[in-house]
Amino acid sequence: MDTNAELEQKGKDLAIASLAISVSCIFMTLGTLSFIGSIVGHIALGKLKLTGNTSHRGFATAGIIVGYVSTGISILAIAIFVIFLAMTTYWSY
Repeated sequence: MDTNAELEQKGKDLAIASLAISVSCIFMTLGTLSFIGSIVGHIALGKLKLTGNTSHRGFATAGIIVGYVSTGISILAIAIFVIFLAMTTYWSY
């Protein structure tokens, strides 16, 4: 069983990791897998809330926001690209 100090440290580590994962996935996968950082951020917020610590809450929140926004933008870009390809194929005949 984890002690309160260990649980608090895990929450802090996960909060920083969520932001790092979200940002790195923007460059590595063009944002399509940045939602993983959001999931880690939600886990970090849960651990921080359980221990009552708010020191790294901003990192977790930033990881969640960056993850969701970059995933949304990448999905929108893919949809626009597919629509563009479909329209150019349709109009070429």
